[in-house]
Amino acid sequence: MSRVLITGAAGFIGSHLTRTCLDVGHEVHVVVRPGSDDSRLDALDQSIERHNFDLQSEDAMKSCLSEISPEFVFHLAARPRRREEAELSDAKAGIKEHLTALLNLLGAASSVPHPPLKIIRTGSIAEYGTAPRPYEEESREMPATAYGAELASATHLIGGLQRRLPFPVITTRLALVYGPTQSTEFMIPLFIERCLAGQPCVVHHSGDRRDLLHVTDVVDALLRIADAPVSTRLVNVASGVAPTMREVAELIVERTGADPDLIEYRLGGMSAGANELRASTARAKDLFGWSARIPLREGITRTVEWHRQAPALSNTNAGRWSRETA
Repeated sequence: MSRVLITGAAGFIGSHLTRTCLDVGHEVHVVVRPGSDDSRLDALDQSIERHNFDLQSEDAMKSCLSEISPEFVFHLAARPRRREEAELSDAKAGIKEHLTALLNLLGAASSVPHPPLKIIRTGSIAEYGTAPRPYEEESREMPATAYGAELASATHLIGGLQRRLPFPVITTRLALVYGPTQSTEFMIPLFIERCLAGQPCVVHHSGDRRDLLHVTDVVDALLRIADAPVSTRLVNVASGVAPTMREVAELIVERTGADPDLIEYRLGGMSAGANELRASTARAKDLFGWSARIPLREGITRTVEWHRQAPALSNTNAGRWSRETA
């Protein structure tokens, strides 16, 4: 059993990681930002230790790390979806979330009496942007969005600081993750909700290709990387397969039993970033013995069944984040 600290634990991936860490017997501490929606952790309250503070506070982070001395830190705190705002306010907020918070964590962790053995950070294959596919870890990034650029900057900052840190920091560049409890701000849960409700939906950029990964596979990868005796600066965590958005939508229609005539597919227009996101998976397999185990059809089936069985929760999210199109 290990003592672990998870930032971003109230989020989609973080809550799944928290539950799995408890299931395998770890002592789990989580950082929850005051005012954030922590409903995904409600069922786990009696089993986890909460630490309520903002990652912008290095003093609070140092106090937390000194108190609990975690062996492993999973740094998942990041907002994957941010609307573009005037005067680049969205990018300014991203710098605080992805760079300032990261520096506070690294600074605090490197100064406490008992530093962690390893920090595992989540990034995104969006960092590669328009680089040649499939993305290799040593590829030169060509981010096509502010989000991708912010994460790539953080990845390089870690590389520049690594020799000064008493622990390795491993960045996992994640494919697009989906699964139960994801908010309907994202295409797959939104599309499932609308199909189950018999509502029409438009799939924009239906020819775009995306490397998709079920959240269970992501959690498995993070834990394998933490446990492994080897290390690396950077590793892709992806399926290596990139179906079109039309193919994904058609699979959801099939699994939900929705009327195909309710769906409109559109091509053309400007995509939000690269029109294909697809990563090489060789390093994850070679170093950590990890590869995705849940094929898209099975993952979509599992996710649809969760939406069928948890209508209250999913409809609450839909009311908060749903949009007319996917």
